[in-house]
Amino acid sequence: MGGLGLIKSLAEKERELLARLEAARKEAEDLLRRAEAEARALLEEAEAKAKALEAEYREKEQKETEAILARYRAQAEAEAKAVREKAGPRLEEALALVLKEVLP
Repeated sequence: MGGLGLIKSLAEKERELLARLEAARKEAEDLLRRAEAEARALLEEAEAKAKALEAEYREKEQKETEAILARYRAQAEAEAKAVREKAGPRLEEALALVLKEVLP
């Protein structure tokens, strides 16, 4: 009978080890699922931050470009005004000379 008790004991130990192995496998699968979910969340957060930074950069770039264009426009308008102011009297003089030559 001692052999039968040993077989029962070994079978009991084997069932216990199989149950522990199954529990460890389930725990490992659960840990893996949680790690994958956390990795997805981190990736989504990083992508959202990257999109926000890109949008911020584009907005900043657009504002800087508009400021540069406004500065050059103002400078061009000022130069054009200065040229018109200088050219006005000269144009009148030239027109008077042409009229003097053409009309008796």
